[in-house]
Amino acid sequence: MKLAIKNLISRLPFCAVLLMCSTAFALAQSANQDDYPKVEVFVGYSGLFEANSRGIAFGPGRSVGGNYHGDGFETSVIGNFNRNFGIKGDFSAHLKTDNERGELINCTPTCTTATQDFQLKTRLYNFLVGPEFKARNSTRVTPFVYALGGVAHTSATFTTPGPTFNLLLKKSDTSFAMALGGGLDIRATKRLSFRGSMDYNPVFVKDSTSGTRDLVRISFGVLIH
Repeated sequence: MKLAIKNLISRLPFCAVLLMCSTAFALAQSANQDDYPKVEVFVGYSGLFEANSRGIAFGPGRSVGGNYHGDGFETSVIGNFNRNFGIKGDFSAHLKTDNERGELINCTPTCTTATQDFQLKTRLYNFLVGPEFKARNSTRVTPFVYALGGVAHTSATFTTPGPTFNLLLKKSDTSFAMALGGGLDIRATKRLSFRGSMDYNPVFVKDSTSGTRDLVRISFGVLIH
């Protein structure tokens, strides 16, 4: 799975070039330049995946082998200035709760090992804005690309109530984030389309022990014109 996601990230630039080429081709075939929706609203399911297993650090000597992956939703509002260019405001939330049993090592101040139950909750919220370019044309399929920037708020809570360790660890961070990607709109009616998108969603966390979280976000849902 990790290898597949890494390969997916490596192919994202190539996919972006293909989308841009198809956008340029469709632009050349666009018809009525005044026939476009001024505002569009998207809402749908979203899945978040992390390419590298960096773990989550809760402080010196305290880290957990986990990621900020999870299920959630994405919603956005696009204000279009013409048929092909608009500004998108985007919000997404991804939540994950893992209940597991495994080996724990606590090194504060000396290292102790025990096997017991634990729970890890992760939350990631994206607040992003930026341009979206669409290739509206005479067909039902409209390719689009976007480049968004903003902030992401991440939080993690680790609990283990076992006999050896009784721990409650928390951390949260608000950092710069981006979303670079694109997708397709498939028109169902004049007012409704089905939208699917995929983007590279790096989150530049301030915690130097974790570094940049290399995330891939996949979403699909409905676009209301």
